[in-house]
Amino acid sequence: MVDPARLKLLVALHEQGTLHAAASTLHISPSAASQQLATLTREAGVPLAEADGRKLRLTDAGLVLVEHAYAMLALVERAMGEVQATVNGELGRITVGSFPSTISSLLIPAALMLRDSHPRLRVDIREITAPDCRDRLAGGELDVVVEVEAEGAPSGDDARCTRVELGTDDFDLALPIGHPSAREPSVGLSRLRDEEWVSTIEGDACDRLLHLACASAGFRPRVRHRAGDWTAILALVEAEMGIAFVPRAARLPIPAGVVSVAPTGHDIRRHVYAAVRRGSEARPAIAAYLAALEAVAARGYRPRRAADSDS
Repeated sequence: MVDPARLKLLVALHEQGTLHAAASTLHISPSAASQQLATLTREAGVPLAEADGRKLRLTDAGLVLVEHAYAMLALVERAMGEVQATVNGELGRITVGSFPSTISSLLIPAALMLRDSHPRLRVDIREITAPDCRDRLAGGELDVVVEVEAEGAPSGDDARCTRVELGTDDFDLALPIGHPSAREPSVGLSRLRDEEWVSTIEGDACDRLLHLACASAGFRPRVRHRAGDWTAILALVEAEMGIAFVPRAARLPIPAGVVSVAPTGHDIRRHVYAAVRRGSEARPAIAAYLAALEAVAARGYRPRRAADSDS
């Protein structure tokens, strides 16, 4: 019988490239990781990894085993979910994560929705950053993450995760109250080619959305300021230091010196979805929270069209 913990190590080694990084992902020491890999190699009877410079590369045998490991670990998650489902009303505790704007508009309302229907379910909420959220999910530190991706951006498949679509979030333009277009009901994006912009962290989903939208209007935005917090972004707009896109469904508190105007001529939206470890959607706690997320999203987000899913 192969220990699932050793299969998790092999998966982490495949994804991270070094034993030290794999150990860090699983929150074990490098020496413990080395011992687990040696034990798994003895059990397999063939070498599973070989040195490739400073990294460890899986052998052909290792690649075969890691492919089965993904399926086996998903089966373990599903089996544990079905076991938990037999416990009447005992849903336990889950940890969910997302970005600040979706914490307020999705995660908290979903947690509040469960208070009456599932009083014994504890939902712990964490703010996440994009680069590490999938590793934290796969490693068990998080049970559900809510992520966003820019309209038109390619979505990468992740063998570790199951994805649940929640809808799309349209964006408006945030303009200083003294801006020439602030009194108009809508503004064509091409008219803003000479503006200076305030954006989010470089390369994140909302920053990519800004650049994709402006590119479709025939220009590259001049990003002058960046912030990871929507309150700071709106403060910069109010100070007439630039204009910005802001998510409509997030229901941000718009300062008195800022006007929200709809852009015309282009669909400017981000796709919102939840991700869980593959197989864990059968766990009653996770299933209940996903259902609550979908119910909250149905009130504030537009359904994702079939054409969107193909983008």
